[in-house]
Amino acid sequence: MNIGIIGPNDMKYLKEINKDAEIILLDLAKILAESGQEIVITPEKNSILEFVGQNYKKFNGKKVKEVVPLDDDYQNYLNVDLGEIISCSKWENQPSTLNKSCDLFICVGYGAMVMAEIGFSKYYNPKKIYIIKELITSAMPKEVNESLDLEYISIKDLKSKLLD
Repeated sequence: MNIGIIGPNDMKYLKEINKDAEIILLDLAKILAESGQEIVITPEKNSILEFVGQNYKKFNGKKVKEVVPLDDDYQNYLNVDLGEIISCSKWENQPSTLNKSCDLFICVGYGAMVMAEIGFSKYYNPKKIYIIKELITSAMPKEVNESLDLEYISIKDLKSKLLD
C-alpha cells in the first residue's frame, strides 16, 4: 500500500497548534516505517514532509516516493534525494498525481495546498483520509466531511488503523 502524507510546509505553524508537533511527527514516521508500507510525499526543503520522509528512512521505512514537477521549477523548492521520483510534469498536476499514486492519505495539518490534495481525493483514486487530531485546530465543515471519507484520529490510534 502507498500512503500519502499531506500537510503544511512550516513546522513553526504546527508547533503553534501543538508544542509537541515534532514528537508527534517522529511517532508518525516510526509507525509508518513499522507498518511496512511505502510513503508518497512532495517534500519541500526544510518542511514537515521532508522531516517525516527523512525520519521514516531513519526508522528503516520500506520506500519513499516523491511527486515532483520535473517539467517545472522544482530544484529550489523540493528535496528530491529521499526516494523514487514520480513526475507530475507541472505543479498544477501535483494534487491529481499524488492522489493517483496513493491508496490512503494521512493529513498532518491543514494548508492551502492540503485542501487541493484532499479535494482531489474525491475524484482521483478516492481514498480514506486519516486526519491527525493533535495537529489541527478543528474538523472540516460538515459539507466537506459528508462528501469525503475523512476520519479524525489520534496519533496513538494510527498504528492499529494501519494494521487493520
